[in-house]
Amino acid sequence: MLKKISAIAAVSFALAGCATTPTVTSQTVIVAGVGPVEIERLEVEVASVDAARRRVVVKQGRQTWPVAVPEVFGSLENLRPGDRVEVRRVEGVILDVKRARKGAKPAIIYTEASADSSFQNLPERFVVRALTVTARFESFDPATNIVSYVGPAGPRTHVVADPDIQSQLGRLKRGDMVELSFAEAFLLQKI
Repeated sequence: MLKKISAIAAVSFALAGCATTPTVTSQTVIVAGVGPVEIERLEVEVASVDAARRRVVVKQGRQTWPVAVPEVFGSLENLRPGDRVEVRRVEGVILDVKRARKGAKPAIIYTEASADSSFQNLPERFVVRALTVTARFESFDPATNIVSYVGPAGPRTHVVADPDIQSQLGRLKRGDMVELSFAEAFLLQKI
């Protein structure tokens, strides 16, 4: 069962990059330095599975996007086209920011699950992972500590807790391509 859940969990790797509006639940998680953060919830359907190439295509409405599934998540043999999956995710803290290489395009890169103390009262079975979003910097408001950027999921905002990262963001100019590294927690369940 754990392998099945792990394989399905890998499908969420592209969800932060989908251009859909998730349904936000009233359940919250406390994120260190940020405070209460709502848990986003969305449902997707598995469109196709290529176990040999470790690729899964998921869709929501007319939007589809591919997911490269790392081997650490086990076999994809238990996923089938038409399977419905609910994803719950909590955006955590920004861990790092740096200028992207010249010519970089918006992208999302996920890494394996990591131990992170940023999340308090995290519901059972949530997994913490790290991700790096390459995005176009829009602005940083030092009064509210909110950074605005445009990435693969479109325009987004995020509260920045770390003073060093706030300082780095204050030196960026609108239109700069940046790499923002985050911690996030997620849970996937087959519906």
